[in-house]
Amino acid sequence: MGEDAGRWVRVPVGAEAGRWATRGRCRTVLLVVHNVTSATRLLDVLPLFRDDLRVQVLATCTGSSPFQAGVAELLEATGVPVLPWEQALATPVDLAISASYGGQLDHIQGKLVVLSHGVGYNKKLPTPDAGRRTPDAGCLRPRP
Repeated sequence: MGEDAGRWVRVPVGAEAGRWATRGRCRTVLLVVHNVTSATRLLDVLPLFRDDLRVQVLATCTGSSPFQAGVAELLEATGVPVLPWEQALATPVDLAISASYGGQLDHIQGKLVVLSHGVGYNKKLPTPDAGRRTPDAGCLRPRP
């Protein structure tokens, strides 16, 4: 929390956020971003909440991906308030949506949904030997 606490977002969340509220109790949805690929998948669901005045959408980036280039710019372009990761972990939310399993998702204070962000990302392979890194790993046909 240390030095990051100075960069925490004060509105629409935070200890004094109620002072600035112009509408009653909103549900809070947190988009948990890992990299641009996962962010683009989360932007696919943003329209579901964007125009609903009963929902406050927030975003955060876990910082767990080595591919951080472009994430801050993409989130800024959405107009959604972006919380530092530590603040997001300290902020209770009604729903958190992620498109990756990276980061400390188990520390989020709220229900979590993880969406697939690409073909095969969350697939289950039919054979137990899928850990082999050979061209036929996961193949259903018998080996000669």
